[in-house]
Amino acid sequence: MTTYVLTYDLNKDETSSDYKRLIDELKRLGGHRYQKSAWLLNLSMTSQQVHDHFKKLMDPNDSLWVSELTNLYYGSGLMLGTVQWLKDNPPAR
Repeated sequence: MTTYVLTYDLNKDETSSDYKRLIDELKRLGGHRYQKSAWLLNLSMTSQQVHDHFKKLMDPNDSLWVSELTNLYYGSGLMLGTVQWLKDNPPAR
């Protein structure tokens, strides 16, 4: 499994019903929101597969970034539960 960072910029308010499927799918796959538009995911997919999977749940003019998280990370001001999620889902490298 690979730990990914997924970030997005949505062109409508995230609370719009247009994005319910996106947020529900991030949660279904065990994603953890660590900032308002940033999630951590631990998946058996390539970064392109992750991108393509989530892009189809967004509007065409929204932006999406997916990258692998390595163990060379550092953060502050993260949402509750982020440190524990990373302990439970450590990056592979």
